[in-house]
Amino acid sequence: MVKKRMKEPRKLAKTDRFPLIERALRKQTRAQLIEMILMIARDHAVVARELECRLEVEKPVDLLVADVSFSIDRATDFDERMLNHNFDVDWEAYTEVQKGLSQLVDGGHLEAAKSLAIKLMKDGSYQVECSDEGLMTDDISACLQPVIDAVKAAGGDDAAKWAFEMQIADRVGFICDKELAELRNES
Repeated sequence: MVKKRMKEPRKLAKTDRFPLIERALRKQTRAQLIEMILMIARDHAVVARELECRLEVEKPVDLLVADVSFSIDRATDFDERMLNHNFDVDWEAYTEVQKGLSQLVDGGHLEAAKSLAIKLMKDGSYQVECSDEGLMTDDISACLQPVIDAVKAAGGDDAAKWAFEMQIADRVGFICDKELAELRNES
């Protein structure tokens, strides 16, 4: 019997690219580095969000509202062809929604937070309704809790009205249901 001769696998380059990149970066001026980072961040939203987080950028309210709205869209997005399945969920986006809503509440922008909470309830409950197990229910509740707490603290007739709007937006009828019912009954 003739033995087949096996080809030797190609040897991969053992050169690490990061020392090469580091050397090239060290040759750049501060202005060139800033320009390069901004150019990369404009092309890659993930890089822009990472820079904002690491640099602790304080956003104006209109930008924060837009970012939270976009994060809600990312968090609640799913492929409708996957109804009644466990589809992929952007869990990081839910974290961003919770952080953004908390920042709005802490910054005294309760009306904007309430409006975004209704959007999250509507889109998030639809995602829960369409999923197999509704694994995102707890994340949605966690996102909404700071807004519910702030509305409860503010009190008034608007609290009951907002709680009613939230219950109407809830397509599954059980997301923060106790907290919202309590809020409606207190006013």
